[in-house]
Amino acid sequence: DDAAVYQGRFAQAQKCWAHLLRKAIKLALLYPRKKKYQRFLDELLALYYDAKRAAKDGRLGEAGRKQRVAELEGRLCELCRPYQWRNTQGMKPSERDFSNLVDELVRLVMAEELFTFVLEPDVEPTNNSSERRLRGPAQDRKAGRTSKTAAGAHRRSVIVSVLESLRANLEKFNLSTVLKEVGRWMQEGISLFARQWQAMQEAEGKLMAASPDLE
Repeated sequence: DDAAVYQGRFAQAQKCWAHLLRKAIKLALLYPRKKKYQRFLDELLALYYDAKRAAKDGRLGEAGRKQRVAELEGRLCELCRPYQWRNTQGMKPSERDFSNLVDELVRLVMAEELFTFVLEPDVEPTNNSSERRLRGPAQDRKAGRTSKTAAGAHRRSVIVSVLESLRANLEKFNLSTVLKEVGRWMQEGISLFARQWQAMQEAEGKLMAASPDLE
């Protein structure tokens, strides 16, 4: 999602469309008399669905995908332009939320973090699958069935984050494989995730070495 902790952390990123669409849906549902919110939502949804179709279009090569992303970014800028960069001071809460959403969309499209999934078909446009894996711990937190101290809450969040990340990356997720990976991690001083990142960097380095014209 667009939490501040993730901003500027990666060279390439895909921000979650579900979070953005939910904000637009909320405004349209809470303020049905504001036709502006419904029109904005309709156009934003149409743009998102067009992007999903482009991502699944196997006929598109690298150049075609870049061209499609440029078109999508242009459409989004046109959609947001009439409403962006407004002074929110003195606005009603709904107008302030709408203005903040528009500014967020503009900022993310300028950062090229909205249509990475069109360029890279293996990338998901939302983080719904990750959120579903964390639904149990989130419900525990909301229901008060969690640690009562800051240190305990931090410890629990680290443990849950590591376990759920291992669940998504280990071929088999059970007590034996988790203990084996954690033991190897402690012995070698490098996590499974760091090894994956190193492998990606090495593969990219070999590709660039084999094709110097790509630089």
